[in-house]
Amino acid sequence: MHDLYAPHPEDTVRLNTGTKTRAAAACLAVTAAAACGIGNPESTSGTLTFVSTGSPFQDYQKKAWQDPFTAETKVKIRNDGPVDEARLRTMVEAKKVSWDVVDTSAAAAEQYCGKYVEKLDFSIIDKNAFPKGTVGECGVPAYFYSLIFMFDKKKYTGNQPTTITDFFDVKKFPGRRIVPPEIAVGLLEAALLADGVPRDKLYPLDLDRAFRKLEPIKKVTTFAKTYGQMQQMLVDRQVDMGLVLSARAYQALKAGAPFEPVWDKTVVNWDDLVVPKGAPNKEEAMKFIAFASKDKPSAKLAELASVQPINENITPNYDPFQQRINPYTPERRGSIVRSDSAWWGKNFDEVTKRYTAWLAG
Repeated sequence: MHDLYAPHPEDTVRLNTGTKTRAAAACLAVTAAAACGIGNPESTSGTLTFVSTGSPFQDYQKKAWQDPFTAETKVKIRNDGPVDEARLRTMVEAKKVSWDVVDTSAAAAEQYCGKYVEKLDFSIIDKNAFPKGTVGECGVPAYFYSLIFMFDKKKYTGNQPTTITDFFDVKKFPGRRIVPPEIAVGLLEAALLADGVPRDKLYPLDLDRAFRKLEPIKKVTTFAKTYGQMQQMLVDRQVDMGLVLSARAYQALKAGAPFEPVWDKTVVNWDDLVVPKGAPNKEEAMKFIAFASKDKPSAKLAELASVQPINENITPNYDPFQQRINPYTPERRGSIVRSDSAWWGKNFDEVTKRYTAWLAG
């Protein structure tokens, strides 16, 4: 995931980014097993090991999912993190896996399905708990998060942005922009939607067209290094508009940022829960995923972490700031455009290489 409260991307980076955490870099510089440990069966025997981004988001997952699961099943849960590609691959290849459930991007679940992560047991996990088109063989949604177009209402007091096209119109709406540090959370989709591509024709992404649309805003855009930077620049009013992931939008609004969401086209992504190949507690891991997918745990996480629950019919008890950035209200639901995790799983490396070259050019 990309939205939450861990310091992305330099300290914690999701599996599908291909970027290594500092810990992973240390693992690669020496023998991975010696530097980081590739498994500690004694510490995980009979205990599920859950891996996510770290505090505070992982604390929310503990409160919403883990504590009630343990109360119901008596299965204890050990937390580990951050999620890191090198360590997962090393554990699986060495057949010394100590992780049982991992919170990672849906694209990563697609990319590593069958090789580094297990196919899920849908006799235990209910597919019907999830929206159509979001369930893969190896991963199911953990929560949804949105890329929201927001503008400074103190800057634009007269003619205000009303569509995603306005974000890319530097003549009609001059001002400094900001976009997320990761390419797979909706920037290219936003560019194509702004350029007139119908939502049902969005994938496969037309990369040439998307990069042409990005070119006019390049000089007036801050390409954020971290999500914390994005949040702070909104609060400090160092930018005039942004494409902001929902939990960071919430934090910025709560801190007093005078920004207003635009509900035209809202790209929605999600994280998946996956089970590493060879997980020591595979069956219990499946049961945990099934439990986390129930309405009550899903709603509780949404309320704590300012994300959207996996079932669109759930109505979390959001506070007023959370409600302001909730795309699932009846009047906003029509703005939702879901990302295609299967496409990203196959094309992430190619797109990242091109995006990196474009930024440097």
